Amino acid sequence: MKKISAFSMIILLASTAFAQSNFFKGTLDEALAKARTENKKVLLDFTSYT
Repeated sequence: MKKISAFSMIILLASTAFAQSNFFKGTLDEALAKARTENKKVLLDFTSYT
């Protein structure tokens, strides 16, 4: 049973890692223009790497 739950956890983590690789990379103006054409909102992520 532990092997099944460990395997399930690995699959879950791997699937979430691939699901988040769909971010837009570009300038703010490009993101706003694309959001207007697709009628979507823009999420700004402010993170710092040290």
